[in-house]
Amino acid sequence: MADNGNGNGAKTVKLRTAEGEIVEVEEAVAMELVTVKNFFDDDGITHDTVIPLLNVTSPPLAKVIQYCRRSVEFRAKLTGAFDDEAGQRKVEKERKEFEAEFVSEECNESVKELILAANYLNVKDMLSFLNQVVADRIKNKSVEYVRKFFGIKNDFPPEEEARLREENAWAFVGVDAD
Repeated sequence: MADNGNGNGAKTVKLRTAEGEIVEVEEAVAMELVTVKNFFDDDGITHDTVIPLLNVTSPPLAKVIQYCRRSVEFRAKLTGAFDDEAGQRKVEKERKEFEAEFVSEECNESVKELILAANYLNVKDMLSFLNQVVADRIKNKSVEYVRKFFGIKNDFPPEEEARLREENAWAFVGVDAD
């Protein structure tokens, strides 16, 4: 960790993405990434160490950092509103609005990349939120849509699939159009 040179004395952590890009992030934000935090629990890590993130590329890392910055802000606001229920509800509402907007324009592939990054970096709140996003996106969708979403090959012969669809017709009632 190093002083980021902005004059306020805030410490930063340097991260190296899978493609070799160095990203400097505030220490408080970097500590939201449990994978990074665990590096500092090990002996021999110095403040100048660049933490390699071999399984995370720059675009998803930027989004994870954006999410973590806001998480730090929300946590500070919640601490400030500790005794104020109305204040806590307001902060939670603000967080939900941020999360809805955070992925609103992300395609399914980007959401899946974010899930992989959040999982590798061990950002549990983000991972939980993104898993809910996926659940919402596949809710009431056809089998074909879900297979396409997850890249699952249909290995059923047409006759067996037709038989299963007939036996379990109830499962296909109320399915939204893809």
